[in-house]
Amino acid sequence: MQGIPSDEDIAGSVRRVLASVQRAESQHALGELVRKDLSKNGEEVRLTDARVRRVAAASGAARIEIEYRGSQNRELPDICPVCGNAMSPVTNSTLDGGTAEFKRRYVFARAPEHEVSDDARRVRLLKAAASHLRKAKKLIGEALEGTDFPDRKAFASDAIDEIVSSKERAGSIPNLIADVRGDGAGLPLWAEPLSTPKYPPHK
Repeated sequence: MQGIPSDEDIAGSVRRVLASVQRAESQHALGELVRKDLSKNGEEVRLTDARVRRVAAASGAARIEIEYRGSQNRELPDICPVCGNAMSPVTNSTLDGGTAEFKRRYVFARAPEHEVSDDARRVRLLKAAASHLRKAKKLIGEALEGTDFPDRKAFASDAIDEIVSSKERAGSIPNLIADVRGDGAGLPLWAEPLSTPKYPPHK
C-alpha cells in the first residue's frame, strides 16, 4: 500500500532525522532520510525530494544553508527555489580584473528550536508572496511592452506596489506580517480607531 504523507508529517520527520544526523548535504539525501523515517511501519511512502525540500523550508523544520561555488553561468533564477525569496547575483573579482558569478548549493541543517514556529513560517510565506508579486510586476511590464494600452501596465504595477509595500491597506504584506508577529506599536492607519475632537480615541 502506498501513502502520501501530509505536510505536518513531513515537517515532523525532517525534525527527527536532522536531530539524528544534524545535516543533509543535498535535497536528495534529505528526501531519502525522510522516506526511510516515514516508512518505518512498513508502508511505502510516495514522496519526492522536491516536496521534502519545500516543506522543510516553509515549515522552518530545517535551516537552509547556501554554499557558493564558482560558475560562469550568468542565468541565475530570480526566485530562490527553496525559500521563494528574490535572489541577487553574487560576484567575485577574478585574477584578470573581471567578475564571476556564483552558483548555489543548498545544505539542510537542524533548525534551532527557537527558529521553528508557526509565526516564523507564516512570515516566511508572506515574504515569499511579496517576492512573487514583484516578479509578476516585472513579467506584466515585459508582456505589455510596446502595446497600445500602457495605462493597464501602470494600473497593475500600482496595485502590486500597494499590496507589497502599503502601510495603510489591511491586506498589504507589511501589515499582514505585523499582524502575524503581533506588533502592537505603530498601528497602521486602517487599524486605528476613528476619533474627533469631541470623541477622542479610547485608551
